[in-house]
Amino acid sequence: MCNWHFAFDLDGTITSEELLPRIAEAVGLRDEIAKLTELTLAGRIPFAYSFRERVKLLQGIPVSTVRNIVESVHLDPHIVAFFQQKADRCYIVTGNLDVWVGALCVRLGAQLISSTALVKGDRIVDLTSIVDKRVAARTIPRPFAAIGDGHNDLGMLETADVAVAFGGVHPPAPSLLRAATHAIYDGAALCRFLRQL
Repeated sequence: MCNWHFAFDLDGTITSEELLPRIAEAVGLRDEIAKLTELTLAGRIPFAYSFRERVKLLQGIPVSTVRNIVESVHLDPHIVAFFQQKADRCYIVTGNLDVWVGALCVRLGAQLISSTALVKGDRIVDLTSIVDKRVAARTIPRPFAAIGDGHNDLGMLETADVAVAFGGVHPPAPSLLRAATHAIYDGAALCRFLRQL
């Protein structure tokens, strides 16, 4: 019997919404962040460019404020239960910053692969790396299943043994549907499928 590993996108996959727009709404930057997020999810602008621009907009917000917002976001209960059962084989592969989402990943028991930032005095002073999900996926033990919803998950899904385009929050990006071995639109159905691997 194979010990499958599982690589999950975070925003719109584990969470019930995209984190950066939620953070932006809370700090009064909704419109600026929403446009960049929409273009990124659709694959119309590169993730790295979009993410740098979004971090610039949010750079002045205290990291502790962002962590509190992240902690308040609703998570898919079926996926949370899956993590509780298989945490040692679950990875969260996200473009989001370690300083924003690290505590959430610790709570879920998952290993985190993310973008990174340098923080001083509760503020981001430098964006030190932006995760490349294709490269990150190569570090995950095989066989592994990748689960994502946006165009920026494409490299991770193309690298996986099983690739799930997930539409639990919004429809998966067309590029993901073309690359996926499976398309699933519900957290309970997703976890039933993954448990069969």
